[in-house]
Amino acid sequence: MVSVDAHKPVIDAAYQQVVEGEDPETALVDAIKSAAAQQDSVWRRLLEPVVGVRTQDQYLAQLRCTLDARRQTVDWRKRAKFWKGAAKEEGRHGDTVTPSVSALSDVAVVLPQDRQEKVQDM
Repeated sequence: MVSVDAHKPVIDAAYQQVVEGEDPETALVDAIKSAAAQQDSVWRRLLEPVVGVRTQDQYLAQLRCTLDARRQTVDWRKRAKFWKGAAKEEGRHGDTVTPSVSALSDVAVVLPQDRQEKVQDM
């Protein structure tokens, strides 16, 4: 960029905005946007693949990815609901520990006497 003098209009425009009191980062972004809007600008070729038009295949791939993620979320929620219900069912699974934080406080850990004494000494 520097060797072909493509940076000069952008840097100059950003510098002028900074001198006028604009935030440096905002000034640089505005200058790049302005340069990218020009048809013959090097900045347009640089930014167009990033922010340009998407193909139908790219759009469909992203849509499939989003729908798969939603489907997986629904599946995991169903599994969690099933196991939570199974754990609460008629006390049959009373010893089952669920991912719920509140259920963890009900778990009693029995310490051997020597460890219990060390805990008491603390």
